[in-house]
Amino acid sequence: MRSVVSNQVFLDKQFSHPAGVVGSLAGVAMAMEHKKLHKEVVHRLSLGPSDRVLEIGFGPGTAIKLASAQASFVAGIDPSKEMVAQATRRNRAAIRSGRVEVLRASAEAIPFPNDSFSVTFEVNSFSHWAGPEVGLKQIFRVLRPGGRLLMVLRNGHSGMGAEVQRLAEGLAETGFKAIRFEEHRLGHGGVFVSARK
Repeated sequence: MRSVVSNQVFLDKQFSHPAGVVGSLAGVAMAMEHKKLHKEVVHRLSLGPSDRVLEIGFGPGTAIKLASAQASFVAGIDPSKEMVAQATRRNRAAIRSGRVEVLRASAEAIPFPNDSFSVTFEVNSFSHWAGPEVGLKQIFRVLRPGGRLLMVLRNGHSGMGAEVQRLAEGLAETGFKAIRFEEHRLGHGGVFVSARK
């Protein structure tokens, strides 16, 4: 029983912070599993040619690729070097042209100046942030006034209700407005959370 639990903990860690060969395989799995969800997320962002976009925790970089087909510039940060490598390969042409930039960094230390982006988003990464309150403040800092935020929380664990409540409180305390929640059934299901600066 202990080995089953330790294996599950190991796999959970690989999906939250992919590392090594297993982490690279986790990235491939995420790219396939989240294809429909990423399409819906980018559709909901309603991006235009003047938008500058930031994705927090981009994983294999599939949503970045979709977003870069619509926005003027898309940046992404992820703490995993394996995911940075995958996202770089997946977005090579857009990176070369200067329309995409992917960096190894965390939500708690976003390496961009104030008011850099008109849109920020994350997909299923919020529960893995080391400092959620700091991360929300960082997002608020790099968003332009009136900028939009879309977050996706995933079902599949017992603390979902508490996580939604914690996020709602954190967004309001940070200064976000027009906070809305909508359940979805894509993949494992979950909640879309939208807000404005």
